[in-house]
Amino acid sequence: MRFRAVKSARHRFASLLAGQDPGVAEGLLVDLGTSTLTGVRAAALPELEGGNAFGHPIIPTLPLSAADCAGLGSDFARTGLVFAPASPPSQSAGASGELTDLFGVDRLVAEGGPAPLRHPLEKATLSEVARHPRPVWPGRTQVVEPGVEDRLVIANAPCPGLLEMCFNLRNAWRFLEDLTGNWRLASALLDWSLETIEGAYHHMLIRLPEPPDVVIYGDDYGYEGGMFLSDVDFRTHLRPRLRTLLSRLRRLTPAAICLHCCGAIRPIAADLAGLGVEIVNFDFNARGMGIDEMRRKLPRSVAFHGAVDLMALGRVIDGGDHASVALFAVELVSSVPAIAAPSGNLGTPEELAAAFRGAAFVRALSAEDLATLRRFGPVREVIERAIGTAEAAALPALPGSPARFVPY
Repeated sequence: MRFRAVKSARHRFASLLAGQDPGVAEGLLVDLGTSTLTGVRAAALPELEGGNAFGHPIIPTLPLSAADCAGLGSDFARTGLVFAPASPPSQSAGASGELTDLFGVDRLVAEGGPAPLRHPLEKATLSEVARHPRPVWPGRTQVVEPGVEDRLVIANAPCPGLLEMCFNLRNAWRFLEDLTGNWRLASALLDWSLETIEGAYHHMLIRLPEPPDVVIYGDDYGYEGGMFLSDVDFRTHLRPRLRTLLSRLRRLTPAAICLHCCGAIRPIAADLAGLGVEIVNFDFNARGMGIDEMRRKLPRSVAFHGAVDLMALGRVIDGGDHASVALFAVELVSSVPAIAAPSGNLGTPEELAAAFRGAAFVRALSAEDLATLRRFGPVREVIERAIGTAEAAALPALPGSPARFVPY
């Protein structure tokens, strides 16, 4: 099955940013296979041999071509830095199963991804933090291949966010102690991180032939049950620097900013939205982060990205659970303005297939269908027609066409 040609992606995106509902916006946009938030990991395509090009310095997401993303049902195409596989650590760093990232953090490769093991600034003094070397960013950048029309372009985050950067370099617990007991060192590390992050975005964006439509910025401030730090510490130490960083990004690009943040961050959700971002990618399954609650709390000028998990939607379609599909459909329309996406990157063939099925369901919903669901709830005819379209969709072979990198 071939998806319908996308004739009005830019019109729908403009409607989305204007806070309009799906009846006006002519259907929901879908993001699948692009950034680290929605990308396909190498492990999800086990038939591929190990590659030398990934979309993230640690998480091995594949930089799929715009044509391949379209084949998955995405209205978006990826651009951003392309990374070689992370280098193995020195012999003194330990046994196999470890690697060293661009910042000198040694990581242990375990189930769920490489976790920080040794932190280069864990015992650093104030002067050592200031002198810590900047990473060398890769020279290759992915750009959209010629001949791809009316495809929205999403630029992946080139590096970790402020708090994650500090956690990686210093050790999370040590840095949280610094915020209350050694604020000069914490401030120095936050300032080093801010300048480094800005440099990474500048390095990426000046290499693009055209400005992207969306730029991802990601940082995590909580886990599923609560926040890493207090809302007071966030507003004292992080919010001013976030405002500075996003202001600098605005000078680099006219693109809409999509802010990703995991965890139960309800106390600061309005603070984050108040930074002027156009799109948020939150963990809507975390405590206190339900879609209805967040939609009431945040203005309609802020669109939701991935509020309804396409992987979970695809699984209930494949399982024949039409009642759960109907509930997902109602959540989908309650999240608008929204971009449909999986809740995270896809690490197995089963996750990829489920997200593809969920995307096919969303794309089968016309503007009229979405307006009907919003007005009347889960209308059986609408739900079953979209289910039938999704069940008939065939997952394409990936990669089907080569991505384009510059310089070659």
